[in-house]
Amino acid sequence: MTDPLTDSLRWAIAIGAEPERSTADWLAIELAPGTGNAVAAICDPVPDSAEDLERLRLLKLGFKTLRLGGEDSTDRRLAARYYAATLAAGLVRHGVWISRQRTDRIVEALRSLAEDEAMNDRLRAVASTAIAIASERVVENDAGTDPKD
Repeated sequence: MTDPLTDSLRWAIAIGAEPERSTADWLAIELAPGTGNAVAAICDPVPDSAEDLERLRLLKLGFKTLRLGGEDSTDRRLAARYYAATLAAGLVRHGVWISRQRTDRIVEALRSLAEDEAMNDRLRAVASTAIAIASERVVENDAGTDPKD
């Protein structure tokens, strides 16, 4: 069956009740086809481990770009939260930081995410799990991460 909705119309409908999340959701849907929104793109693993890690790296770069160049402070703040969540997912699912940032700065961002009641519970949970892992052992940086990240 052919889907009668165009991508543009589908995106307009997707704005729904949370228009402040639309930019990040659209970005995630483009970077991780088949996912419904940014939360699903970050939290739902791909069965193939290497593909999952690559998707998280790609999402991280997309959210980093949005964090730095978002249209307004709401977009930038949300992108920073999603960026942190991708780092958390990388640690929880693959045992590495997908960033070259200092661990203390990553953990600080994860704490902020975990405490932000406005954020989705799944993102807060992955942040909390990553904080627990980071407090128990030294975490290596992902060898596939760009040194500028």
